[in-house]
Amino acid sequence: MTENLADNTQTVGDPSSSMKSVRQAACQIYRRIMMVPPTQYDVIHKGLNVFMTCDVPVDKPLALKQWEGLRRTYQDHGLQPEICQPAPGAVDMVYCANAAVVHNNSALVAGMNAEPRRQESEHFANWLREKGFQVEEMDKMGLNAGTYCEGNAELSPMYDLSAFFYGYGIRGTEEGYNVILDRLSLDKKDVFKVKLIDERFYHIDVCMAPLSLGHVMMFPGAFDEESLKTIRSVIDSEKLIELTEKEALQFACNSVSFISDKDEAVVVAGKFSDRLKDLLGTLGYKVVEVEYEEFLKGGGSVRCSTLDIGQVNGKSTSL
Repeated sequence: MTENLADNTQTVGDPSSSMKSVRQAACQIYRRIMMVPPTQYDVIHKGLNVFMTCDVPVDKPLALKQWEGLRRTYQDHGLQPEICQPAPGAVDMVYCANAAVVHNNSALVAGMNAEPRRQESEHFANWLREKGFQVEEMDKMGLNAGTYCEGNAELSPMYDLSAFFYGYGIRGTEEGYNVILDRLSLDKKDVFKVKLIDERFYHIDVCMAPLSLGHVMMFPGAFDEESLKTIRSVIDSEKLIELTEKEALQFACNSVSFISDKDEAVVVAGKFSDRLKDLLGTLGYKVVEVEYEEFLKGGGSVRCSTLDIGQVNGKSTSL
């Protein structure tokens, strides 16, 4: 069973110095992030996911304003997003959580099931190499046909990296699980396969969210019964926050949680229900909502636009 710091937290905004050091040491997610500005963003690939209907055009100036607002929110809480400029014509590249799975100093660049997005992979690979990561590209591994893993969107870690959940069944494939284990040197006992069964929740990052004090938000309807048993056996019941369908469709799980430079347990999201905001507040989280509606047209919210590139045990990556 996983452990967390929530039971011992003090009021957010007035932490003791000892709690400060414990929180910072324990939370290993979203210490260092990459973002892609939406200068190429548009929704033109109808049906790539069920939200991409192309019925309402993207307001591009508003999209840029909303993206800048998300970046400022991160900066205001001590994160300094590193910027990867999009490739020309790569309209979906703003959803950079699909770029790669990054663990320690290794980056496994995505093998995209979504054909229009395959042009992004080499661009992301070059950027990650320039940053000093050891990069492997799934597209160049000679894998069996039909082996796909669309980056960090398929892998949901616990806050301390003690366990990972690999989601497959919609865009990612079961075969991608073995590629992750092999190429990122992860222990099989720490990485759990869970099957997604609802087209609306096509990646695990839209139906499961790790939080920085050890809780996990999850929408049960996105998973098959066997996978729900797995999740509930790994995560203590008091740490598991189960969402309603309405909350899940507000992309509540597509949020980003981290420990700020002021030792706040922050959760950044596009939209939370009042119930969820109240619950997270009582658990010690600072909830920050940002306007991000233009990106819902492409089937993503803030976590889709954020790649965690600092998953290193004990300290942030320094390159």
